[in-house]
Amino acid sequence: MTPIGISKIGVGINEAGRRNMQWATTVGRVQHPPWVPDPDRYMPAATGIHWSQGFTQTYATGLKYQCSKLFFGSPGYPTNNFLVPFPGFGLTDGGNAPQETINPNADMLLDEVNFLHPDGNKYPILFGGSVAAAATAATGVAWGLVTLPADLPARSIYGVETFYHGMVGNTYIGGYRCQRHRGEKYWAAGDLASVKALAAANAASTADRDPDARYNCLGNVSTSQPLAYGPAQIFAQGWDGRPVAMVLSDSLVERQELAASADARRNMGVLGRFLDVEDEVWGSTPHIFMGLPGAKSQNELATNALKRWDSFLDVVKNTYNGGLNPWTFVIDQCGRNDNNATASTWANFKFALVDRVKTRYGAGTHVVGITIQPTVTSNPSNQNYHGLTNIAVVTLWDAVAGTLKTVNDLIKSSSRYASVIDIVPYWSDDRALGKPPTPELFPIGNVVGHPGNQDGVTTWSTIVLPLQVPLGSRIQFEYQPGLYTSRTIQALAENGDGTWTGTVNGDEVFATNVQDNAPLFYMTHVDGIHEALHGILYTAGRIPQAEKQKFYP
Repeated sequence: MTPIGISKIGVGINEAGRRNMQWATTVGRVQHPPWVPDPDRYMPAATGIHWSQGFTQTYATGLKYQCSKLFFGSPGYPTNNFLVPFPGFGLTDGGNAPQETINPNADMLLDEVNFLHPDGNKYPILFGGSVAAAATAATGVAWGLVTLPADLPARSIYGVETFYHGMVGNTYIGGYRCQRHRGEKYWAAGDLASVKALAAANAASTADRDPDARYNCLGNVSTSQPLAYGPAQIFAQGWDGRPVAMVLSDSLVERQELAASADARRNMGVLGRFLDVEDEVWGSTPHIFMGLPGAKSQNELATNALKRWDSFLDVVKNTYNGGLNPWTFVIDQCGRNDNNATASTWANFKFALVDRVKTRYGAGTHVVGITIQPTVTSNPSNQNYHGLTNIAVVTLWDAVAGTLKTVNDLIKSSSRYASVIDIVPYWSDDRALGKPPTPELFPIGNVVGHPGNQDGVTTWSTIVLPLQVPLGSRIQFEYQPGLYTSRTIQALAENGDGTWTGTVNGDEVFATNVQDNAPLFYMTHVDGIHEALHGILYTAGRIPQAEKQKFYP
């Protein structure tokens, strides 16, 4: 049964797909251009990958040997001969992102890495024939290879199990927040034998590495869910010729989600979800996201931001692909962090990055632009973005008549792009272009009673809901008449009477007094910049799969 409250969003997604297929059927001749396979060409072969990023962590006594168990989604075609690189460097998150200046103070020492097949078998990933390897701190990449006895079926979910270690007191990097609902684990122990025993038993994650209080939380080294080390990208042979995207990206690709809300194939964010739909006409689009939160066009492919290009993409191209890129076209989603009061300055930062890409890979490189979505505020703030009338937009971010409109018009008219996807209408509330849908559109009943003891001092961490909500949902409630706040649901327990008890994120444990049976809604925006889960599903479901026709020359 479809849970009450998400039906509108689900219908929107299904309706978009129905319209696409109806159009294809009516026209009769709508189909993608011919795909020309190259089974020997390595292409991106994992959804949900991450560069190491953000901050370094320190190996502690009793925890210096670690293992991450992560699961990824394979492309829409059979794959084999996997190329699995591990970096010795990390990317700056925010600030000067995507500069590659977050580095460990010692090499990343790999003890053993295994490919976890969905049939239950495990295959060693080897480095020049060896089980162990080292990714040189700040500069190096360790290249792992594994050939399966038979092709991995299309759209499989497979795992990578990575054992690594360092000296107590040394720092290391990571990129992955383990996702409990997908069976991901993160273990640590004082020696290799002990951490291997934990992995062999598929034991619960080590509490220090996956603490309840920090699960699904974003922050710094002391407040974020700990970041596990793993492969930065995964490539595989078997390509069937479909378009493959190299995406110039920032936080709007997937920073809105962290762990609890990832889909079955580890997709998070609007673009990852859209690209991975295996549409009946256009198929799914394998991709590699080049950026991370805070990434600016003006910083990408420039000083201190070249290792991903020199040490990853071009190594795959020249060492493993015989001079062929591990992608076929470029999506330019980046640019919002280059915002400037002068529209031409703002747009030119974005355009200059496209120019650098074409200088590097050829003037004929096929680039698809994406317009920039607005930033909004809640006015007054205690309305927490509840209603459309509460949404305010300053001139800089006004997509209808402000600076952003001028920037987006420049994007849509630029000859640098073969095509442009205008994201703004898909992101917008149908009632007001340039403003997002608001929680008032997505009521889901009432809070059962009230959470906590309501003394205004004692904090509470659970709330009883009248239905099962998707994990990672941010729910809004009218805690007092006319006043709204929200919480993110990181875990759910069924109560047996149709109600569910939700545990909220550890960084959202407060003493908010909530009126009895407070009206409840799905939140669509977190901070005016990043969409909450239901805003993401709303936008992803409204982008027609037919937009993928722009991926072809």
